[in-house]
Order: sequence, then C-alpha cells, then structure tokens
Amino acid sequence: MNITWSKGQLAIRERFREVATDLVAVGTEARDRDGSFDRGVWKALAATDFWRLQVPVAIGGLGQDGWDWLAALEGLSLGAHDLGFLMSVASQSGLIRLLVTAGTAEQQDKWLPGLTSGDIAATGSTEESGGSDVRGFSTRAIPTDDGGFILNGGKAHITNAPVADVVLAVARTDTEPGAFELSLFVTHTGAEGVEVGQGEDLLGLRSSPTGPITFRDVRLDAGAVIGGVGEGLTRLYETLAYDRVLFGIIVGSSLEAQLAPLIRQLETRSAFGAPLSEHQYMQEKVVSLTMAMEGSRALAYRSFGLLDGRHDGYSLSASVTKLLASTGLVGSGLDLVQAFGHAGYESGSAAERNLRDSVAFKIAAGTDEMQKKNIFNHVRRAYRSHDFDRGRTGAGTR
Repeated sequence: MNITWSKGQLAIRERFREVATDLVAVGTEARDRDGSFDRGVWKALAATDFWRLQVPVAIGGLGQDGWDWLAALEGLSLGAHDLGFLMSVASQSGLIRLLVTAGTAEQQDKWLPGLTSGDIAATGSTEESGGSDVRGFSTRAIPTDDGGFILNGGKAHITNAPVADVVLAVARTDTEPGAFELSLFVTHTGAEGVEVGQGEDLLGLRSSPTGPITFRDVRLDAGAVIGGVGEGLTRLYETLAYDRVLFGIIVGSSLEAQLAPLIRQLETRSAFGAPLSEHQYMQEKVVSLTMAMEGSRALAYRSFGLLDGRHDGYSLSASVTKLLASTGLVGSGLDLVQAFGHAGYESGSAAERNLRDSVAFKIAAGTDEMQKKNIFNHVRRAYRSHDFDRGRTGAGTR
C-alpha cells in the first residue's frame, strides 16, 4: 500500500497548514486560558471547504477521497497548535463520514449541508456508568406504533456537547430479555426532550467543550436511524476505529510541530560548556519524539487503508495506532517539559499546555486499557483459529 502523499495531496496539506496557522493558532493560548470554544473560527474553517473534501460531489461535496481529507487534517494539525480544537474536529468528522458511508439520501440531504458549513456535531456514546463498555449502556430507544422511537437516557463526557447543533446518539433497541442490540440515531440538540448540560472544567483540551446530554422522551421518526436498526454496534466500531486513525494523524503532525522548537532549544541552551544538543540524554528526547511522530503517522495510514478498503484487521490496526500515538504523545510531552526546564513548566507555556492536553488522548475514543484489551483479543482469536488448527493437522511440527 502506498502511504506517500501525491503532489496534489501535499498541496492540500500545505494549504491547510497555512489555514491553521492563520486561523486557529493565533487564539490558542487565550482559548486554553479561558476554557472557551470559538464558533467563529469553526465557521471560518468550514468556509475553506475543509469538511466538503470528504463528501462526494453528488451529495454536495468536492468529490475528493478520504486520503485527501486526511492530508488536509494533517496540515491542519501541523499548524493549529491546539489539540483541543483538533479533538473537536475529529469528533465532527466521524459523523460526516458515517452519513457519507451509511446514510440514506434523505439523511445526507438533511444533515450534510449544515455540518459542512459550520454546524457542530457531537457523538453521544459514553455513559457515566458504562464508560467504554457498550454492553453497559442504559440509553434506550423504544419502538412506537408509527414506526418511530422514543429515546430516553443520558450520555456523559461528550466532545462538543455544550456547543453542538446535532447529536448522534447510541441507544439500545433490543426488546427481548437477555438480548443486546444497538442502533444509531441522529437529531438536533434543540429537539424537544434533548437537554445539553454545562461544560466540564478539565485539566487539558480546554478549547474542546465537553459535557453531558440527556434524552427525555425524545420522539424520533424512522428516518433518524443511521445504518439500519440493530446495525449500531458494527457502525459504532467502524466510527471508533476511524477516530483512532485520526488520532494517529493528529499526534503525528502535532509532534512534528514540536520538533523545530525542541531543536532550537537544544542548540541555543548550554550546560557544562556545551550545547544541550551535544548531550546524549537530550538527543534521546529528539529521537523518541521522532519515532512517535513517524510511527503514529505510518500506522494511521495503514489503518485507514484497511478501514477504507473494508479489510479484516482494521480494528486491530486502529487500536495499535491509538495506543502508540497516545503513549508517544504523553512521553514526548514529558520530554519537552524536561528539555525546556523551568520555562516548560510555567503555566500557559506551550510545553505545559501540550502535556496537559496530551493526557486526554489516553482516554478519548477508548482508554489505553481498552485498546490493550482489543489488541489482545484480536491476537488471541487469530492464534486460536490459525496456529492451533495448523498444530492439530501437523503443519509446522517436527
């Protein structure tokens, strides 16, 4: 699989690096300090046709493929210097991709024009009691006689929730005792019975609003179901895998943006009569950051290729991508604080903000522990189905 950007994709990447530098990066410090989300910046980004890149021409997009949009995201991540804003971008992209790949023509006509021109989306999956355990979900959508549903339940710690115009809600639709079935529903946050709670005061990602959403007897018609009743678990897993791919892209470019300041620091500061760059322990920090940067990107490219082509193994690859990216981001965050010393530890400094923001990547889109569980289960299933079978038939034995 080719994971080298074409000239056209490099041009897209550079264009959105410039967009991010001019549009997003200029307000990063203020948004972090105030814990605010700038809807004006969001709408300005939409005006660049950023979101329309991944939407086919027939349904209002520019008709460029998912790789082109990843190139745009990579450029945006390189210039934004705001992991919170990028987290909100990743959350939005999941619903747009879901509508493109699984939505009906009516759903695409209803939701995509707004989402690609400045509306904000939230994906309500996590619950206070369930966390990453989908079988622990209590939110339910009960069928009605007219073919619709009544939605009840609550979601917690949802990215973009406090400012969202649209919400994708994951709910159980099973009706038989002992059964388990999930479906995905999309509705406006202004619909009757939808209550959006106050934003949370978090350690990091302070420019990405996060909070609860409650559903109280929300009436939905049959057209609110994306991907079909009972197909929610499969679609949710695909969307989560896509989120993990995007984390690899975001982490790779965010780390690249840290390289130049780090090298400059090591070349201009001295200790024991020599530049910091001459000390092996400081060189190691550059090497570790570069390995995390390159590894996150390469795995993200591979994972997206598997997911986009609907090949087996995309879930395993996406979990490996997310785990490596989150580990590398936090490790590099600690290294950057060490490299900049007291200045890196000062509240509001780029290194301090980056470290606070990085911790969330070990939790969002499935905790590191859940990624390890997913990786282990995939490997064990593969070993049992192939290696054990070969052993029983004598293959590979002496």
